[in-house]
Amino acid sequence: MKRSRLGATLGAVVAGALACSEAQEPPTPVASTPPAPSQPSKPTQPAEQATPPSNEELAARGRAVYMGNCIACHNPDPKQVGALGPELAGSSSELLEARVLHARYPEGYTPKRDTTQMVALPHLENDIDALAVFLAQ
Repeated sequence: MKRSRLGATLGAVVAGALACSEAQEPPTPVASTPPAPSQPSKPTQPAEQATPPSNEELAARGRAVYMGNCIACHNPDPKQVGALGPELAGSSSELLEARVLHARYPEGYTPKRDTTQMVALPHLENDIDALAVFLAQ
């Protein structure tokens, strides 16, 4: 008799456990990121053209380039002679391109100094116009 009471009790416990697990709903998985809301399609428009920099912006950039790259040999005041290089005020874009990018003079140009100490600085390719505007002031 002990055995049947124990079996009945054990059966009731197992049946109760099963009933509880069946009554519970499985947990709902949680998304790690919420889905992005759908975007309405935009009409295709031509790409906007960037506004060219003003002369003031070019001059400021040219000054920064000059002070960061040129004053080791040229004077911080481009109207004055430097330790190794001549004054640069008023230098043309053509001269700057030839000297800065290629370490040579434009054809037909008579240099202020006949030296070959200046090395090419090709990393300044996009700054020639800015330097010319700064040096024209």
